[in-house]
Amino acid sequence: MAWVNYKINNWLLITTENCLYKSGKNYIIEPRITKLLAFLAKHQGIVFTRDELIENVWDGAVVSEQVVTQSIFELRKILKKMDEEHWIVTIPKRGYKLDIDVQQIYVDPNTGFKLEEFHSSHEHTNDVSTHASFPAGPMTRAFNNTAKETPSATTKAVDNAKWNHWFFDICILTMLLITLVFISWSNEKVTPPTAALNPRLINIVSAPQSATNQLYSLANIIKDTLFKSTNYISSFSHQPNAGKTLSLYVNQHHQLHIELFNNISKTIMLRKNLSLDSNNAYLIIEKLLNDLIQSLNYNHQQTQYYIAITNPDILYDYLELPTVITTDNQTNTHYIEKINTLIQSYPQNSYLLAQRYLAYAILLTTNNKITSMPTLMNYGKVLVKNVTLNKQHEPTEIYDALALNELYQGNLAASDHYLSLAKSQSQQNTALRYILLGKISELTHKNQQANEYYSMALYLSPDQETRILCEKLVFISQINTTESTPRH
Repeated sequence: MAWVNYKINNWLLITTENCLYKSGKNYIIEPRITKLLAFLAKHQGIVFTRDELIENVWDGAVVSEQVVTQSIFELRKILKKMDEEHWIVTIPKRGYKLDIDVQQIYVDPNTGFKLEEFHSSHEHTNDVSTHASFPAGPMTRAFNNTAKETPSATTKAVDNAKWNHWFFDICILTMLLITLVFISWSNEKVTPPTAALNPRLINIVSAPQSATNQLYSLANIIKDTLFKSTNYISSFSHQPNAGKTLSLYVNQHHQLHIELFNNISKTIMLRKNLSLDSNNAYLIIEKLLNDLIQSLNYNHQQTQYYIAITNPDILYDYLELPTVITTDNQTNTHYIEKINTLIQSYPQNSYLLAQRYLAYAILLTTNNKITSMPTLMNYGKVLVKNVTLNKQHEPTEIYDALALNELYQGNLAASDHYLSLAKSQSQQNTALRYILLGKISELTHKNQQANEYYSMALYLSPDQETRILCEKLVFISQINTTESTPRH
């Protein structure tokens, strides 16, 4: 069962956290004050006497009317600090009411994400919806008794039919026996045909003993670059029909070793040993990405957009960040701690701010017990402010983060606009982008299209993290993504 938060005159009353939130400001209030404000918000515009408030807010407990008066007084003190003291109106000799615009926001208890909004302020209708998921009353079924069939053949004809069936069965069994004898007699081994390999599919693998944060970050940069600049699909999940394999590991000389192997022709297409440091990180990685795409015989022209971080010092530190989701599908809050430290050194870097926002949204989706929605909203505000001030060409990841931020706010048109900007800079959509497109389609009641977007996301990234994001990012999806397993 969903819990309810309230948007009151641009303030968000988060009932589960006993706080009022707006634009980075956060006021913590007592649970009884939260319950009082939530009750008045739920019944916006309705006057309640002190006795009625005792009955509904204090659940009929034995308290005096002075307790209600004191609670109203304390609530008004908090609202005065927020410059919102006009919310509560006293109706002489009657009681109190909340006289301000209110929206009820239903939130899923498992994720803490908004499901949908219902405008409750000054909107009253007696219209009854004609759509229903289930019938209003029990369904009845009529059964017709069919007449008993009379025999249409003689007993002799029935006996003949039985003999015909027996003869047919004996023939089939004889043929099967002859086939088995022939297979046993033949010594030839029958092998199933080898499945065709997909030349556009690349497995990215690394030896577990050499796995480092730097190695995994480089693998992610390669994967993102292939999506942006080519039509190749790369995957960290092993795909048996992959036409190529890209191996990354640390060799005995402590160098990063990269090798691209063609599984179809059984040849090595590229082999590199890299020595990265804080001075050459950008130039070395850019050269690697150019060589990789050239080895794939792909015509490319967007070399300047391969790496969003052009400062070698920032890039080298960024490569050292841990993963958001560990190899055993566990959330990693250390990522937020590390990237926050990096952002303190480079507070104006939009790419870092976008990566922090996307990572926190993933953590919030997979484990909301260690995260909170106000923190995500604050990260989004900082990102938007930074992008607005810079007013320059932005990498696709920043547009993805802006699109997700708008989607959380319920601004579907703005979210779709940012996704269009991201797509204009890429040869392909990423799995995350397909998930966001699916969420927008689902909210606009285009369920078939949403299902296709989610399927495409799982096709590009067939792992547990992608499935969770399809199901729970922003809101709980009504489309089941567990019935089909995508194949490359």
